[in-house]
Amino acid sequence: MKIIVYAPNNADSLLPLLEAGLPHGIELIPCRSRGDVTAQASDADGFVVTGGGMPDADLLEELPKLRWVQIMSAGADKLPLEELRKRGIRLTNAKGVHQIQMSEFALLQMLQWARRADLHFSNQLDKRWGKRVSSGELHGQTVGILGTGSIGQAIAAKAQAFGMRTLGYNTSGRSELHFDAVFQGPDGLLSVLGDSDYVVVIVPSTPDTQGLIGKEQLQAMKPSACLVNLARGTVVSEPELIAALQNGTIAGAALDVFEVEPLPPESPLWELPNVLITPHVAGSSPHYNERAAGIVRENLRRLAEDPESPLQNEVDLSQGY
Repeated sequence: MKIIVYAPNNADSLLPLLEAGLPHGIELIPCRSRGDVTAQASDADGFVVTGGGMPDADLLEELPKLRWVQIMSAGADKLPLEELRKRGIRLTNAKGVHQIQMSEFALLQMLQWARRADLHFSNQLDKRWGKRVSSGELHGQTVGILGTGSIGQAIAAKAQAFGMRTLGYNTSGRSELHFDAVFQGPDGLLSVLGDSDYVVVIVPSTPDTQGLIGKEQLQAMKPSACLVNLARGTVVSEPELIAALQNGTIAGAALDVFEVEPLPPESPLWELPNVLITPHVAGSSPHYNERAAGIVRENLRRLAEDPESPLQNEVDLSQGY
């Protein structure tokens, strides 16, 4: 099998991780540009992609033998899923490699808000001894986690360690580890939002989750609540969120993702005192490539044994996750 590894920014560090224990008969072709890909495309069986090199419909046309795509991220929303489905191309992702760092990041954002770290840092910059900053605790608070997959479960486990009550929202209503209760459906979503002091958004980006949090949902939240969005910017209506933050519908937000990235300088979010902004870094980790490479190697092993065998983290192309 001939496998293209499209890694524009990290080919040198990624290739040795993928080559470790590589099954016999598999050839990895490193590509650092789209031109490199097209030069190798005609007889490629697989396509491993990292960073900003997601294959679009035009590139897929140049890969006539392609039967498997492995993305080194969890979200498949930037891929032409219908084209993959029509051609019978299997898609696998890196689900599971984010749960440690993103759950830590979610707790960081909640702790920052509870303990008002932003105000203490501002006082530090102004050389002001601000002992009158009012802060709270996570203990005894309720966190609503929208999305109960591996990341959501890891967030819930850490939140319970802080003495928090954990509510989950998913599409199935299936109970999950570390959740005190799990809800589904529009009414279930409103129940979670209304009961939560913190709402962490970690749902996958699909057509069904676009605009999941809009005016009605924000109005259902407590005026004292904080929204933490680690999913995609399009899951939360940004204009409605800005209005809710400006008029006190909710107390604050910690945002790692935005409708347009980088966040434009003219966005009102930059100037709001009740917003914590980070530049889509919740999933970053020095161990990311190592963890993701393990999934790729396992799928290469399975494909080498039997091209029709079940693959790790195979994406349902009709649902997008």
